[in-house]
Amino acid sequence: MTFFLRTERLVLEDITHEDLDNLLDLARDREVMRWVLMPFDDDSRVKTYVEDAVRTSEQVHGRRDYHLAVRVPGTTVFAGLAFLETDPALKSTAEIGCILHRPFWKQGYAREITRALLRLGFEDLSLHRIYGKCDEQNRGSIKALEGCGLRYEGTLREHVWLHDHWRSSQYFGILDSEYYSQKR
Repeated sequence: MTFFLRTERLVLEDITHEDLDNLLDLARDREVMRWVLMPFDDDSRVKTYVEDAVRTSEQVHGRRDYHLAVRVPGTTVFAGLAFLETDPALKSTAEIGCILHRPFWKQGYAREITRALLRLGFEDLSLHRIYGKCDEQNRGSIKALEGCGLRYEGTLREHVWLHDHWRSSQYFGILDSEYYSQKR
């Protein structure tokens, strides 16, 4: 059975093998990928990601990781990718994130996805802490994370070479108590 989340304007559902071409299109967009730390720098790595995501989605018991296609309901439009990955060393902590095609930028979709991932993590998986990270120059992602109540926790300065520059990543986090106090 396919896992899915419905938001106000989107459906987030398990990635399938049929999404390979969708993810390849996303990975080939240099403007999108300039912000992305995921290893999508060649087609074989994208294919491996899809295979791993499908294998994860087939987990029947104790599933803790979700790699989701973002779709516009009632259409065949693939808007992007979203994920929630539990830290293997700290089962109470997970990272969330999303990568969207450019037509979906600056319209509140990232916040909508982030809220759905927070709800999944805290309400369904009973996590204690959820964090997201982004390039320190990615103003859109920073606004989306902060707009959903995640607090700035720090910057990992120039920790990885990304395409043509040293990337500094800003980390944002939220605790379960903060999440639930916002819902009141």
